[in-house]
Amino acid sequence: MTDVAMQPGSASESKQVSASVVDLQTNVVAAREELVSSLVALKAETTPAALAQRGLGAAKSWFTDEYGGVRPQRVAIAGAIVVGYIALKALGRRRR
Repeated sequence: MTDVAMQPGSASESKQVSASVVDLQTNVVAAREELVSSLVALKAETTPAALAQRGLGAAKSWFTDEYGGVRPQRVAIAGAIVVGYIALKALGRRRR
């Protein structure tokens, strides 16, 4: 069994170093492209229209079940809150 020690600066070592530099550069380019695509997706998700659409979807899902039917209990809760708010506002105006 013979061990061949690589001499610093040998041709084999320089090819290995240059190959690893190329691999690193390739990895950096791939990471940069992934970052750019992530930022583009994030920008699209945070536009005012997209945020409004997401909020509307969340509100709709709270009032409907998984089959698309209306949940009467939740509609009644929301209606009671609105009526209570209006009643409190009306009582507050009368006292002034």
